[in-house]
Amino acid sequence: MKGRYQDENLKWIPILIIAIYLFPFLIKNATFSYKYYLYILNMAGIYIILTVGLDLLSGFTGLMSLGHAAFLAIGAYTSAILVDQVGLPFELSLIITPLIVGIFGFLIGFPALRIKGMYLGLTTMGFGFIVKRLIIALREWTGGSAGLQVSKASFFGISIKNDWDNYFLIYTFVILAVIIARRIVQSKLGRAFMAIRDSEQAAQASGIHLAKYKMIAFFISGMFAGFAGVLFAHTSHFISTDHFDISLSIFFIVMVLVGGIGSIYGAVLGTLFIVLMENMFIPLFKDGLSQYMHIEAGEFQVFIFGLIMLLFIIFQPQGLYGMWLKMRIYWKLFPFNPRKRFT
Repeated sequence: MKGRYQDENLKWIPILIIAIYLFPFLIKNATFSYKYYLYILNMAGIYIILTVGLDLLSGFTGLMSLGHAAFLAIGAYTSAILVDQVGLPFELSLIITPLIVGIFGFLIGFPALRIKGMYLGLTTMGFGFIVKRLIIALREWTGGSAGLQVSKASFFGISIKNDWDNYFLIYTFVILAVIIARRIVQSKLGRAFMAIRDSEQAAQASGIHLAKYKMIAFFISGMFAGFAGVLFAHTSHFISTDHFDISLSIFFIVMVLVGGIGSIYGAVLGTLFIVLMENMFIPLFKDGLSQYMHIEAGEFQVFIFGLIMLLFIIFQPQGLYGMWLKMRIYWKLFPFNPRKRFT
């Protein structure tokens, strides 16, 4: 039987979905620079898909990864090559590319069978460096360090011409990604992931095949990253090795931690928070504060994100979603709520 505060009210979800689709119309009427905000929101949506998959791996299975920028890069370059050079339809690339990246994730999952924690994180980080060198070496297809131009997407005959069209495509997939991730968490597979995270010895004693489920976790997380890579390539229309630096993998970890590790909704909140901070709030103060603190403008952003992560780990380890749950429980227990006062 569920506890008093373990139940989840899903009535707000349809309202939230409607609000997501209406939001572009609101900002279009409110500001002249709505195209810039749409692009930022599109990139946030793409990163949400990736961080949801990363949270399934790190938050629910307990396997650390510092190589998800590499998975994003493989997805972006694979889709660009399949669509623009091989001539496959964009819709087919949405299916094939995540499977290819998932296979890479499956292969990278082999070290997780023997190592874990920081050692696994360093292994995945090394995978990121290898992918970057391979992109440069395979310059006939990838364009090398000069980068690669990517065409606009066309989804079932509908041409995605601008960020306005892209918004509705991306956030449709964001909603689907969150729903799928929630279903995974609530399934037998998700319970196996959480058992491995809590105690590998206890999970193995319960009959859970550790190697099997660890590899599946890497495969699923790689598929989410590959799907995000497809959307990234055809949204930015230009990709290069500079887009997939190791710092991006660290930012993905920061997004999950700030939102609340081990929570799908937390990954969404954390990603939105970090992307909006990076592109809207930090630029307002970056020049002035960086000079006042004698920090170079390029290092100021890293400084702020490091400070945010430190503060959340110390004062709010459950992240933004954990903060919301505490507020929700508080108001349920509030003594002036007549329905709860005498129950």
